[in-house]
Amino acid sequence: MNDAIPLLELPHRRARALLRTGAPVFLSIDPVEYHGPHLSLRNDHLVSTGLSRRLHAALEEARSSGAAGVEPWPFLLASTLDAGVDPTQGPGSRAVAFRELCTLVVQACEALADLGAQRVVVMTFHGAPLHSIALQRGVSALLARGVRALAPLNLLLKDVATKPPEPFAEALAHVPEPDRGEMLRMLRHDFHAGFMETSFALALAPSSVDPIHRTLADCPEITPDLRLMRLSRAAERVGKRDVAAELRVAAYGVGWSKLRPFPGYTGRPRYATAAAGEVFVRYAISRAVPLALDVFAGAPPPEPPMPWMEQLTLGGRMPGLDVALEDVADLG
Repeated sequence: MNDAIPLLELPHRRARALLRTGAPVFLSIDPVEYHGPHLSLRNDHLVSTGLSRRLHAALEEARSSGAAGVEPWPFLLASTLDAGVDPTQGPGSRAVAFRELCTLVVQACEALADLGAQRVVVMTFHGAPLHSIALQRGVSALLARGVRALAPLNLLLKDVATKPPEPFAEALAHVPEPDRGEMLRMLRHDFHAGFMETSFALALAPSSVDPIHRTLADCPEITPDLRLMRLSRAAERVGKRDVAAELRVAAYGVGWSKLRPFPGYTGRPRYATAAAGEVFVRYAISRAVPLALDVFAGAPPPEPPMPWMEQLTLGGRMPGLDVALEDVADLG
């Protein structure tokens, strides 16, 4: 397995020499966040680090396949930023304001550019829309400095929100009916500490998962936010299908946050397994590798999903989504 090199803990001259190889730097930006009783407060960081390791190994395999004499890239990790916008409510969660995170992310990315980074992969496993938008500020700052950069989760979040869930059916092969069909249908709404995320953690950071997950009750049925569902239907009517799908996910997210008592997780984490997690990991890496190689070759990186969220929350200053239905004409 590829050994991580903590870039910022090296002597300055050594760090700059490693960056001259063109190796990408993996920068993880994840909140300290409540993930129910069975996952750690740093679950997003642990999963991000595991995915970074897998992505680096897959990139090396892709680069060396059929190309003799390719110099391997070292696995470079920058120091983690334990910060995130809109963490889930619960004991231990730390919230950072959107504008504050934008500043922290841009500073971290520009410092890597100053150090000599040529490629940067901004990693996270926190899917809050404003968080993704803040990370994209860092990506844009790097691109402006001539550094190839991307945030791979943007593509994966878009896939989950807008694409059919059939590629993930293998992960649910062990789940009995009728739960299997219902879980596959609702997989895009299993967005926090549920079957999907717990399976990711079991595959990438198994020692951090409490076996209590096998005994947890299913998350209660979620009533989606009616205001956002109306916006979703309006977006569908004007042909903005991806926006409509993202609005439905947001509607379920708002509805979930209002559950009382609040479970801290979605879906059915009792069915989570490491084998299911490997299915999700393989999919994530299969999407991220060609994306990263294209971006490193000069293609534009993916934009974050739900970019309209910044507009709807007045740049993160307004709590909630108190917006008028007619605003949907400006979305997308």
